[in-house]
Amino acid sequence: MAKTSKVKNSALEKYYNELVPVMLIKDNAKYKDDLTVTVNGTNYQIQRGVQVMVPRKVALTIERSHKQELEAQAYMESLKG
Repeated sequence: MAKTSKVKNSALEKYYNELVPVMLIKDNAKYKDDLTVTVNGTNYQIQRGVQVMVPRKVALTIERSHKQELEAQAYMESLKG
């Protein structure tokens, strides 16, 4: 049973560390600087305006952060009435 657990953990680790493409928008206002993402104590600096390859765990963190930002904006709009 311990061997099966190690195989599952290895497969998950491989999945989350697989490189995937990410492209962040760039403008001359709010989204002009590089994005720094920290996952499990490791920092990743991601350049905006170009496609870069990052580990899947970083891409998922960016996606979750964006979803939270959208939900916060929707909530703030609902409070305005």
